[in-house]
Amino acid sequence: MKKIIAAILCIGMVAAVSAGCGFEDALAKNASSTKETEATTVAATVDEPKPADFKDSLDGLSEYFVELGYITLKDGKFDEQRVKDMDASLIGAKAGKKFAESYNGKAVYIELYEFDTKNTDKNEVINSVKKDGAFSILDLPEVKAYISDSGKYMMIYTDESIDDSNPKTEDKNYIRREEVIKNFKKF
Repeated sequence: MKKIIAAILCIGMVAAVSAGCGFEDALAKNASSTKETEATTVAATVDEPKPADFKDSLDGLSEYFVELGYITLKDGKFDEQRVKDMDASLIGAKAGKKFAESYNGKAVYIELYEFDTKNTDKNEVINSVKKDGAFSILDLPEVKAYISDSGKYMMIYTDESIDDSNPKTEDKNYIRREEVIKNFKKF
């Protein structure tokens, strides 16, 4: 009888040890899987910058675009070779900047303008952009532009690789432009 009880106890201990090792292996695998899932989830849920996180100014809009990756910096500041202050008074704006960038190997120009919101309802350029999505000044060709939802900012996005008369909506540059426009309007 003692031998039977001892045998049962031995079998029980072997089973417990085996189950314990298997349990630890399962925990290790689960922990590894959880870490991978958490890493993926963290990467997927890292919040995009929000307009409210930046100053409501042309500089704040420029910084927002830097955070979104639409405008690049050189050594932590704007590259003087790739950014130009624009004569914003020509369109009735307070200030303007033009950024020369590239995307997918193509030249891209992003012009950003800030307006005084007290007078935007009288501004012909803004009214034209709101109505037709474009404006013309002096006898120059019409320029396609976008107004932010706040009405305080205007953007001109130029990518010569996009043919607006017959756009390839699956093209990376077209998709990028639409993303930039969407995020600009939120500012």
